[in-house]
Amino acid sequence: MRRAEKEIKDERIINEILTRAKFCHISIHDEPYPYLVTVNYGFMDGCLYFHSAPEGKKIDLLRRNPHVCFQVITDLKMRAGDDPCNDWTMKYKSIAGYGKAEIINDHTGKAAGLNVLMAHYSSKGPFTFSKKRLEETMVIRIRIESITAKGS
Repeated sequence: MRRAEKEIKDERIINEILTRAKFCHISIHDEPYPYLVTVNYGFMDGCLYFHSAPEGKKIDLLRRNPHVCFQVITDLKMRAGDDPCNDWTMKYKSIAGYGKAEIINDHTGKAAGLNVLMAHYSSKGPFTFSKKRLEETMVIRIRIESITAKGS
């Protein structure tokens, strides 16, 4: 990281950022350009979880190449001043990382992943999902392999 003073290395703060951010950008390999999607997600035990329809471009690409890049951002605050080059800045905390996506196929694993996602947005739960809903829903787990965290 170019500005070492902004790097966050404390695992507790990193986990807090992953827990508090509200959405995640995921970049998936495609040709000639990466494919970028924004998803609702959950975080637990070094993994991100998100859901999807069982077919579509995102799923097709993940099946071909499960290696992804992701980013979450939280605590966005604009600081303004008189001089646009020196006094204006955006304050935030962010994480950029790499990982490998896995499609969860069994109903028990899907329900667990969906509960991680739901816990990210709600204090209610755990939730019960119908067999039909589990069959209609794709659940993807990203095992985080490396991250860089930044705060300003």
